[in-house]
Amino acid sequence: MIRIYKAEKMKRIGISEKVRQRGITLIALVVTLIILLILAGTSIAMLTGDNGIISQAQNAKNNSAKAEFEEKVKLAVTASRINEDRTRIDLGKLDSELKINAKIPAENIDKSGDNEGLPWIVTEKDYMYLITEDGRVVEINGIALDKSQLKLLKNESKTLKVIKSKDVNGDVTWSTENAAVATVDQNGSVTAVGNIGDTTQIVARVGTEYSATCNVTIVNNIVEVTPEEIAENPDKYYGQVVKNYTAGGATYRIFYVDTENKYGDGKNTVYLKADWKANDVNLRDVYTNYNKTTTKIKEMNPEWAKTENRGNIADTSWNLNEKSAAYLCTPATVGNESNLLWAENLDKTKANYVIGSPSVEMYCDSYNSVQHPGVTNYRLEAKYRLTSVPGYVYTVNGGSEKEDTGPDTVDYKNYGSMYCGKDGVKGGYYWWLASPLSHFNYEMCAVYGNSADLASSSYSNTIGVLPLVSLRSDFTIQIEK
Repeated sequence: MIRIYKAEKMKRIGISEKVRQRGITLIALVVTLIILLILAGTSIAMLTGDNGIISQAQNAKNNSAKAEFEEKVKLAVTASRINEDRTRIDLGKLDSELKINAKIPAENIDKSGDNEGLPWIVTEKDYMYLITEDGRVVEINGIALDKSQLKLLKNESKTLKVIKSKDVNGDVTWSTENAAVATVDQNGSVTAVGNIGDTTQIVARVGTEYSATCNVTIVNNIVEVTPEEIAENPDKYYGQVVKNYTAGGATYRIFYVDTENKYGDGKNTVYLKADWKANDVNLRDVYTNYNKTTTKIKEMNPEWAKTENRGNIADTSWNLNEKSAAYLCTPATVGNESNLLWAENLDKTKANYVIGSPSVEMYCDSYNSVQHPGVTNYRLEAKYRLTSVPGYVYTVNGGSEKEDTGPDTVDYKNYGSMYCGKDGVKGGYYWWLASPLSHFNYEMCAVYGNSADLASSSYSNTIGVLPLVSLRSDFTIQIEK
């Protein structure tokens, strides 16, 4: 009995041990499963979610694409800069660079500036960049202003424009940090009301989340320009009034920059021309006062002065109109200005000399250097014609040679009416050009204000002189901005 009992007991103990071991195994399995689930959850979390591996990989891909797009835009801007200090941008070149090399579709280029000028907005997918007026490339992430800074004259106004990225909605509110310097209305129009040198900041807001600023500075309305700047942008500077040359009480405008030393006063010499005052000079009464030793008639009329033309002809053999041109080309200079009608137009500290009027060659060179908006853009040329009465004739757009260019061929509206007319209108404003006409031996080249053309005028007519000033190279030109 005792053995049987012990054997049975041992059997039961063996069964319990197996059950216990199986329980431990099951618990371990459950624990293992739990650990695996935890690890799986961690792995899923690492793969998904805002900070997951997949999201980070996608963000890296997007950032790379955005950086690549930004770089393409910047390269297009760099390739479009045209002047020596790389501050000006050729908009035609920029358009081509963006479309062809950067491969940005035309519909993704928003030419939002005035007359399609900068700033431009370029987009790709959800990326949006602003090309500013000075050629900076700025990402638009929220809102931006089309100008980061404004330089305004006192009482001058300019309007700022808000650019919103695609996910931004809501009305724009405007404010100024100092209304005593500059004000802004709810259309973004900024007006300078303070004093020169004052600065402030204009702020545009959309809701409470987005804002953009523009720095405003009130500047002097007088700026200095160099001959190189004028030559590079004649449309901007020709016709501008020079504020610090006022000899004789006349108004003087930038007329021409001689970048090639064609007229003998040195490369990049700047010439000013006085505005029309009166029809008061009869050359028949004064032409004999020309300076017989001056070379200025030859320098101002280089085609006429060529050796094969009139260059070797003694002045005693000149025609009346050639002597009249020599009189108009007689320079008022230091020590030689008392007997000339334009002596009062000489400022000895600022000018090399002054003559009575520009020559027809210089007139045409100046005229053809600029565009003529609002009038027909004719190209005017003065051609030397060797006949029994040698001198100049005119052509229009390379056409036939004539003694006049025909009605309304000369711009009287732009550039302060320095080419014809007065105050933007036609009228009885006639003036001499310092060149002989090839027709009759007493006829001169002249500008006719009533018909807006270049024509002929007898030396006995009484019309105006518009003195031409050759500026010294050390004179600093100041104009009104």
